[in-house]
Amino acid sequence: MRIGLDMANHCANRSVDLIALLTNDTDCIPAMKYVRRSGLQVALVCVPGYFPAPELLAHCDFKRDITWP
Repeated sequence: MRIGLDMANHCANRSVDLIALLTNDTDCIPAMKYVRRSGLQVALVCVPGYFPAPELLAHCDFKRDITWP
């Protein structure tokens, strides 16, 4: 819930152009939709060994894979 509120706050303030989100929680989808409708981009950050939920991939602008120790 707090992440979604922070995302909405950044949209309202136009304080960022892109939001990088590291999650596999589909509860973030409404916030992701709001961010994209507001004109900001959402990058879904993925760590090795964890596959993102297909629903999350459908609501992000792009996916970034990172290496993790």
